[in-house]
Amino acid sequence: KEARSYGLSCGRVSDGSKVSVFHVKLTDSALRAFESYRARQDSVSLRPSIRFQGSQGHISIPQPDCPTEARTFSFYLSNIGRDNPQGSFDCIQQYVSSHGDIHLDCLGSIQDKITVCATDDSYQKARQSMAQAEEETRSRSAIVIKAGGRYLGKKVQFRKPAPGATDAVPSRKRATPINLASAIRKSGASGMSGGSGVSQRPFRDRVLHLLALRPYRKAELLLRLQKDGLTQADKDALDGLLQQVANMSAKDGTCTLQDCMYKDVQKDWPGYSEGDQQL
Repeated sequence: KEARSYGLSCGRVSDGSKVSVFHVKLTDSALRAFESYRARQDSVSLRPSIRFQGSQGHISIPQPDCPTEARTFSFYLSNIGRDNPQGSFDCIQQYVSSHGDIHLDCLGSIQDKITVCATDDSYQKARQSMAQAEEETRSRSAIVIKAGGRYLGKKVQFRKPAPGATDAVPSRKRATPINLASAIRKSGASGMSGGSGVSQRPFRDRVLHLLALRPYRKAELLLRLQKDGLTQADKDALDGLLQQVANMSAKDGTCTLQDCMYKDVQKDWPGYSEGDQQL
């Protein structure tokens, strides 16, 4: 709190017990499950549990609506010092002493990070958000001309020029009429051929060139990769690949391309539009 002084000590845990501290990144689904349990934990006999299996594991959270069942969330473990060499975090605990004084304890330096994996409902939420964003973009930038519309077949009369009248600019070229339907078909065909070219490229290059355009959350990145074709093996390898080529924001979970990776970006990448190439 503001305008308050605290006493700070390190390592108040002195009873011989070993305490491990982690930086935990939850998904929206996992956070809602924790909040639901905390609100009604007195009515549930089960308790939350966490299990580590090497660099992976899972968290079980009881469900107040089903007291005998628990939701399970998988996670993977990563080293903060390796992923973010710029600095480190300390775990601080606030407590009230027997005399009523408020103190802060440093329980230790956070070396490892637990990242909860997205579940199906997380992907569904991201899919809905992307679909809504695409629909808003389309409504602002495109006008669809429907066959059989109100102006179809309407006759327009042109008045013939008077005899002897000449064009003010004789050398001006007449504009060639454009067949809108044909132009749309050609544009769609070229987009399909570009997508098929991207699907044949190495998975690492595809991820690298998407992140070069803008930051992505993992769920958004998976949905974007699926448009050009995504195998189960590629999906399983994504977490490890992101640790190699991207920096993940602890604030909002977005992945940005590491500065040293931009040297591998190709301007003539088949999945890039002319606007993307300018970026």
